[in-house]
Amino acid sequence: MKTISIKIFNTCLIALVLALSAGCTKNYEELNTDPNRLESLNAEDVKGLFTNALYSGMYCGRGVDYQYAQGFFADLFAQYSAITATFDPTDRYNIAQEWVQYQWVATYTRALPPLMAIIRETDAPEPESQILNAIARVWKVFVIHRATDYYGPIPYSKIGQDTLVVHYDSQKDIYYDLFKELKEATAIIKENISIPSYGDKDMIFGGDNSKWLKFANTLRLRLALRVADVEPAMAQQEAETAVAEGVMADLSDDAYLTVSPVNYNGFNRQSGWNEFRMSATMESLLVGYNDPRLSKYWQPAINTGKYASVRNGMNVAEIVADENSPDNTSGPSDYLLPQNRGTTPATVMYTAEAYFLRAEGTLLGWNMAGDAKSLYEKGIELSLRTWKIEDGNVIQAYINGTSLPAAPGGYFDTPALTDIPVRFSSDPEEQMEQVQTQKWLALFPEGHEAWASIRRSGYPKTYPLIHSDNPNVPADEVIRRIPFLNYDRDRNAEAVEAAVALLDGPDHAGTRLWWDIK
Repeated sequence: MKTISIKIFNTCLIALVLALSAGCTKNYEELNTDPNRLESLNAEDVKGLFTNALYSGMYCGRGVDYQYAQGFFADLFAQYSAITATFDPTDRYNIAQEWVQYQWVATYTRALPPLMAIIRETDAPEPESQILNAIARVWKVFVIHRATDYYGPIPYSKIGQDTLVVHYDSQKDIYYDLFKELKEATAIIKENISIPSYGDKDMIFGGDNSKWLKFANTLRLRLALRVADVEPAMAQQEAETAVAEGVMADLSDDAYLTVSPVNYNGFNRQSGWNEFRMSATMESLLVGYNDPRLSKYWQPAINTGKYASVRNGMNVAEIVADENSPDNTSGPSDYLLPQNRGTTPATVMYTAEAYFLRAEGTLLGWNMAGDAKSLYEKGIELSLRTWKIEDGNVIQAYINGTSLPAAPGGYFDTPALTDIPVRFSSDPEEQMEQVQTQKWLALFPEGHEAWASIRRSGYPKTYPLIHSDNPNVPADEVIRRIPFLNYDRDRNAEAVEAAVALLDGPDHAGTRLWWDIK
């Protein structure tokens, strides 16, 4: 393998030209004091950069990054949880930009700089360089697709160029390039499958290239379904190719980010602060279906010993009502509490999702190497097994269950969410709702993907907010995006203003993204 040279100034310039930060990642702090002190990095140094990009891309191990980047936004908008803290208005669609900017900073000044450095410096014909390059490109796609699904247009093709104005790309152009990246990266990984890659610096798959290949193909399948309404022909081609080349299929393919007391699970860190509780959407489905994952996700209320939820969008007076207090409602299970933040791995992607995606594709008439019912049931089985529910009788009883979602009742006398059972229906529209609802349950706690899935498909059905503070998103509608950030507007104003024209509407939370047309 060639010596991997990195000019420290140019590496930091990736962040600087975005005008987001004066510094780079933590790894560069000492190097930045003297640019002549180190002019090259060897292969092990580059692998260390990849570790940093993995943790930063998942908002792990940096104070409140996860809570401000995802917990107060995607997780709430997906209605996995609901706010029980009086200081937090985000559950009422009030976009606190000083919080969500943590997502932007984590992406553009922590995750992308090391990734761009790796990709640039491993652009060489040697197999040892190519495998590092390809896997880094796959992770870049993962990081970017989460960012563009927050905002729509974002800086993409101009990242790393020597310019003070970093223009935004349309979401359509970004998605087209993400498919290109995955196509090229998977071909390289397949060709170099036996070449050592990141080894123990790979905190997801431990250097197993075959797992990265399946992950990349599953990501390609996910993105194909994302654009199924706006680009149906391309979506079908991308999805069928991904399945044919091999997506995640076994429980051992589940993708988790290994954590530690330093690089900890961000969800766990914020889950013990009594600032959110189980949502009514969760209660209606989990309780009504007698779902064995209920105790894996949540725990009974301290005061009553019963599972109880709160509604999204409560105002302060409703939050402080005794019935909605943290001690009378369900918080996360012990597995998801702060004492386990250094051991409970961060969820990246479950194999179960691949089966639900294939089931949906089959309902659309695509060749997904299976029938919708079998794929749907396999997705449920793998999700339950992921959460250590191993009894085959329990699994089959759930798959064949005919009970309906429950009415949470409570402070707002909340009715049942919907009227579909788990048992696969003979009605095509009910089948689609079932697939999307079970996928939503299986994605927990990964709110990024759950919120995107709700926006695209309209399922699962969710409760209207009790109150919306956002004039552009009524309480009975789903929030569609995060507006462009003042954080970047203050540093990259010309580009941000030009990016508004790339939206299909005004720059507010009610404007739909490119793929969100249903």
